Amino acid sequence: MVKSVFDSKMFEKLFHLHFVDLMGFVNSYVKDEEVAKDIVHDVFLVLWNNRKRLDPSYSMKSYLFTLSRNYALNYLKHLRVVASNEREVTALIENANDELEQHEKRLFRLHEKLLQLPQKQQEVLKKCFIEGMGYKDVAEEFGISLNTVKTHLSRALKFLREEMHDEVILFFCMHKRIGIGRF
Repeated sequence: MVKSVFDSKMFEKLFHLHFVDLMGFVNSYVKDEEVAKDIVHDVFLVLWNNRKRLDPSYSMKSYLFTLSRNYALNYLKHLRVVASNEREVTALIENANDELEQHEKRLFRLHEKLLQLPQKQQEVLKKCFIEGMGYKDVAEEFGISLNTVKTHLSRALKFLREEMHDEVILFFCMHKRIGIGRF
């Protein structure tokens, strides 16, 4: 390894000599003066941090311009990755919003159909599927037989299936899966 004679005075001289040219060079890639300024500062920081390992026989100007080009290209690559990620996140959010809107529409339709059920069927359905009570507990609470509970549920589900087709089954399955109700 060659011993470097690189000191702070030489560093300042290189900085004043090449900073403006490096700024213009980097700006031709990134098209943003503030970013170009940051990149050139980073390049000089790398130069300073590596001063003890640099061979003074190499052209510092070439080193600075090569390093600046590489940093500018890395910055542009980073921008492309960020833009790609933003597009993906935006698409995911749009899809989630569409799904949420569809789910809300189904819930509204279900609510409308539930209101069309006789009062006792609504209550039994609520106790069994929303509150998660067992058939026997529901029968005891309402003072009706177990078979009457099953009949209320059967009629309510038949009505909902006819009115909403498979949507109602999916709704109850989702709630069962997350622990809100049980069959």
